Amino acid sequence: MNQLLAYRLERGAMEIVFEAPAKYSDQIQALARSFAASSAETPSAIEIHAAFIHHCVELGSHDAALAVFDAFCRIYNTSVIDIHVIVQTQCFDEPAAHRVLKGYFSAWSIVNGDRDSQARLIAPAPALFAAVDPARLMALFGGQRGSNSYLDEAAWLLDVYGPLLTDFVVHMSGFLHRESQNEQIASVYSKGLNVFQWLTVDGTMPSDSYILSSPVCMPLYGLTQLMHVMVLHKTLGVSPGEL
Repeated sequence: MNQLLAYRLERGAMEIVFEAPAKYSDQIQALARSFAASSAETPSAIEIHAAFIHHCVELGSHDAALAVFDAFCRIYNTSVIDIHVIVQTQCFDEPAAHRVLKGYFSAWSIVNGDRDSQARLIAPAPALFAAVDPARLMALFGGQRGSNSYLDEAAWLLDVYGPLLTDFVVHMSGFLHRESQNEQIASVYSKGLNVFQWLTVDGTMPSDSYILSSPVCMPLYGLTQLMHVMVLHKTLGVSPGEL
């Protein structure tokens, strides 16, 4: 049985304490020191803990990240309460919600490779699905917003749920970009449809007039909607057909 130690984590004037295996003591303490030295402010305990998970992942300390993630799940009881419900009940503003969710889901790939922790990432089944006569969802795709906020939404989703969405968005971006080069329609896609590049590389986003044109807006808004579906089915641990 792994012996647990209490670790102190500081960020600004805030300090939190969590327990993790003693065998990762050197890693976690070194990471905690580098984390404390960073200048970013995180005003609540849950934000600090989530940001530290992301810090561990970014520095490639996967064992430590997994240990810190497991501690987070124990403290906030995520095996019973969905992380999105936790964020909502805390009444966080958008930046705070972004930090908590991004930190939590940054461990997705690592946790999915660990059988003992894998179940922690799967959200509890919604009451609608657990009923004797469960409800079924119907998704309606389409529509145009008339503003470039749909790409802001896509960028937010990709940043927060990167480990869940990156492969999908890369694949779909490649498909859309190749299709946009078809000689029958290429004239309306002078900048192509390389949406993954637009979302991840500074200075590559086309003009508003281009991304708001119907040939561009329609498929990319559909992609943004599909990103929501991808997050939903992965975090619930069901296939799209089971939603």
